[in-house]
This record gives sequence, structure tokens and C-alpha cells, in this order.
Amino acid sequence: MLLKTKKPLDLSTTKRGDSMIEIMFAVAVFSLVAVLTIVMMNIGMTSAENSLELVTARNELNAQAEALRFIHSSYISELTLPTCDSLTPEQKNNGEKCQQYEKLWKQIIDNAMDPADYGGGSDYSIPYPLTSCREVYDNLSGSSNLLSKNKAFILNTRRLNKLNGASSKDSNIYISAATPATSGLFQPAPINARIIFTKSTGIVDDDENNVTSSVNSIDDNLLYDEIGRAEGIWVVAIKDASGKFYDFYIEACWYSSGDNSPTSLDAVVRLLNPQGL
Repeated sequence: MLLKTKKPLDLSTTKRGDSMIEIMFAVAVFSLVAVLTIVMMNIGMTSAENSLELVTARNELNAQAEALRFIHSSYISELTLPTCDSLTPEQKNNGEKCQQYEKLWKQIIDNAMDPADYGGGSDYSIPYPLTSCREVYDNLSGSSNLLSKNKAFILNTRRLNKLNGASSKDSNIYISAATPATSGLFQPAPINARIIFTKSTGIVDDDENNVTSSVNSIDDNLLYDEIGRAEGIWVVAIKDASGKFYDFYIEACWYSSGDNSPTSLDAVVRLLNPQGL
């Protein structure tokens, strides 16, 4: 008995391409996944950038706070020493110790705001939190901006170890917004709150072949120890009505990436007045 064999199935009749609906659905799914991936990457990068900005600003605030504490404690520890101006040339040549931080501390507290003026209204008080970072810089070239009215300042932390109590270079450490010569150093933050350092006045780059052969001069050329700009950061000193202490308000303001509202940070340092106790 002969068996009948089945005819092979012709698959050519069952083959067909993807429909337009299937292609559009696949493209839509791919586009959705790609967009979500890009959005998540942007969120991650923005978060990382904001964290870096906060850390940088907080480090600047902490540096100013530590500088104030250091100057204050150094001034108190040197009260039993003679003033540097009272030393004779012979005593100076012999390296006799004196009150190196006396002038700097007095320069800071002599420019402290009176509490009656500071609380006298919007003409003097700096609002917190700030609704706009630029509001404290308005009329910066004049004398009516909030920074100059509040006698805001910044400390050059890189020159504290070079302080000479008998030298006029103490002004290179205390940078005031109320002084026309240095008010231009206070500027709104284009990126985040920070202090930009530059080379000392008259110092040139090593590759300009204009450096003296002394070791000290070479070392100086490698140091950036002059404040070029204080961007979005300042300090306001307010003395107590009883004269027992001083409050130092360290503030920073800048605009984070993609944010229209300002980011503000502040720190308060209270230091006792030895003469008021």
C-alpha cells in the first residue's frame, strides 16, 4: 500500500512586512526611552552641580568664619604684649613679639554696624532670604547699595600668615565694600558664591622671563594671594548694644543651574569683646 506524502507548505504565502502602525509604535517606544534617559541624566547632572555649588559656597563661608575666630583669638592672646608701633627699631631687629593682630581686629570692629542703624529699616538691613541676589549690589558704583551701607567686607584668608602688625599692608586682608577702591571687587555670582584669587600686584608669570633669581621671588610668583573678586559672598559685622560682643553675618547668594530663584546660605559667628566684659 502506497502512502501519500504531504505537499510541503509554501511559506512564501505567509511572509509579510511590518505594518506602519507597528513601526510607529516601535519608534514611539524608542523615543520615550531615549527622552526619559536624557531627562534622568540631566536631573543627575543638575543635582551633582547643585551639590558642588553648595559645598563650594559652604567652604567659603566656613573659611571666613574660621578667619574671624583666628583673628579674634590671636588678638586676645596677644593683649599682654606691647603694640607693634611702640617697639623700638632695636626691639624690632631682635624679633621681639608684639600685638600683630591688634590693628586688623580693630579695623574690623571699628567698621561694625550699630544695631540702631541696622534695625532702622530696609535702608540698612539686608533681607534674608534674598528675593534677588542683585538687590544688594544695586548702585554698586555709588554709596547707596546695601553692601556699602552695611559696611560689608571679606577677609583675605591667604594673607593671614603674612600679617605684620607694624605694616600698612593690613588693608590687603580686610576688603571693604564701603571703600571706593575695593567696592568693585564685590560682584554678583555668575556661577556660584566664591572668592577669586589673583597674583599679587606687580607679580608676573614665570614664562615671561621677568622673574628675579631669588627664591622668595619665585615662591611669590607661584602664590595667588590677592582677592580679584568676591562673587556672591560678604560679611556684615554688628556690634551689641551693650558692647559685650559682635555678631558677624556671613552670607552667600547665587543662582543654581536652571533655577530662577536665588540660593542663599548664611552663617553667624558671635565673638566676645574683651574690652566690654
